[in-house]
Amino acid sequence: MKRKMKITIPIRIHSEANLHQHWTKNHARHRKQRGAISLFLGPHKDSIKLPCIITMIRIGPRFIDDDNLVYSMKSCRDYIADLLIPGLAMGRADADPRLKFEYGQEKGNVREYALRIEIGELI
Repeated sequence: MKRKMKITIPIRIHSEANLHQHWTKNHARHRKQRGAISLFLGPHKDSIKLPCIITMIRIGPRFIDDDNLVYSMKSCRDYIADLLIPGLAMGRADADPRLKFEYGQEKGNVREYALRIEIGELI
């Protein structure tokens, strides 16, 4: 891996598998996540070279289990891929073999929530 870009976005990533809400609340939360990713990552999208590895790290006061971690970041994954590979139907770009996604989490302080995105070039 060559260079690595790190961006921290102050948004809360919920464990969506255990979150039972009306679809409008889910939609609003995903729209807010997409807006934050666009604001923080959008200006850098042209400098990101493919193929790349994208590591999404959830920061929160408590850990969630691995399958909920991946599921909670699905909307973020889709939007990051859509930014890097435009022109496809929404939610399709993340299947591109030039993108490799990894997940992690770190313990934050009380009421500290964020998403750190680390993007590195694959050689």
